[in-house]
Amino acid sequence: MKLKKENILIVDDNYDMLELLHRNLKSQNFHTYKASSVKEAIEILKFSTIDLLITDLQMPGINGIELVKYVQEHFPVIPKLVITGFPSVDGAIEAVKSGALDYLAKPFTNEELRTAVQNLIVSKESAKNSTEKAVSSDVKIKEYAGIVGKSQQIVQLIDLIQRVKDNRATILIQGESGTGKELVARAIHYQGAFSSKPFITVNCGAIPENLMESELFGYVKGAFTGANENRDGFFQAAAGGTIFLDEIGTAPLAVQTRLLRVLQEKEISMIGSQKTQKIELRIIAATNNDLYEMSNKGTFREDLYYRLNVVNIETPPLRHRRGDIKLLVATFLDKYSVEYSKPQITISDNAVEILMRHSWPGNVRELENVIQRMIIMSGDQIEVRDVPEYLKYPMPFEKEELKSLKDIEKAHILKVLAAVDNNKTRAAEILQIDRKTLRQKLDK
Repeated sequence: MKLKKENILIVDDNYDMLELLHRNLKSQNFHTYKASSVKEAIEILKFSTIDLLITDLQMPGINGIELVKYVQEHFPVIPKLVITGFPSVDGAIEAVKSGALDYLAKPFTNEELRTAVQNLIVSKESAKNSTEKAVSSDVKIKEYAGIVGKSQQIVQLIDLIQRVKDNRATILIQGESGTGKELVARAIHYQGAFSSKPFITVNCGAIPENLMESELFGYVKGAFTGANENRDGFFQAAAGGTIFLDEIGTAPLAVQTRLLRVLQEKEISMIGSQKTQKIELRIIAATNNDLYEMSNKGTFREDLYYRLNVVNIETPPLRHRRGDIKLLVATFLDKYSVEYSKPQITISDNAVEILMRHSWPGNVRELENVIQRMIIMSGDQIEVRDVPEYLKYPMPFEKEELKSLKDIEKAHILKVLAAVDNNKTRAAEILQIDRKTLRQKLDK
């Protein structure tokens, strides 16, 4: 009789149960793959087309729940049927929450298995559709000067910005990379009373140490070789407005001394000049370093640290405001869907759920990059399959036991025998040994 087109993967550490399920499904004209461990199952999943997964829950090493979670995210369209000899309400709930669509307690009848398998095979497409709903369109963006979020941390951040935006108090912004320190600096400037004045950004870490002083404060003709004319620096360019000194922790000590003078005296002197210039501007510095600790170690001037830290603003890491992730996702979808000519693109709830779970060590910048990538790589809707692999549920493989060569050889022989339904002649051909040798190796 012609086999049905669907392939079913059975996973159980009990060989008798594997054989029983195989025969039962074979009688229904299904083709099956058998695996006695999660590790074997994943190898089959990687290289085969599977239409249904049937897995036991209780297995040595990695259990069936871990496999269900893995398949749910790496192969989301495959329906999952869980079987167990230790049924409990909690176990059933956990299995369903992990992605299983049905749950059978051992022992079950042939009819119960047949019904469950048929239901899952028939409903495969609809099951897929039901798990891939578009993100609700009623997500409203909470945005302030480019800062997106409605969490308590963002509400407090915006409150601080509003308090300082209209004065020239020196501000130190601290936070991890990718948390939006420059965005906060820009919000302070452009929402405040000096928004019509210049906003100059200086990345201290990107300027060679020997050029930093001349770039910041300017120089006069003849100050050094190549100084053929007077030239203003970033401070003169920012006069009346705001200068944003990013990565201030990388500034060399000589520059720190000059910055201290600017903060104390409100004046600068160009390189090679004895004259000083009064200057009125706001200084905002930012760093992802612990300047207090650096000052204790002597790598950052303590007096400069306190001069800079008149107002301290901390930008919260994304993992501390997970409630804002949906808003950020919607914002970046709006932004980049136009840029990449996909104005109607949406994202499924399941894909968003994976994004919500990630710890985001690269913070908002990492999330923004991921959204861009998914827009480029997906169709009209971003699905779980479009989410980068490193964000999906990882398989916690157990530490592999070191085995002797004899044990490994015997395990491989048994694996080949299982694959050819215990046909020793066929197994000997595959192993490229004669039947006598095969028998001797099995008897050892």
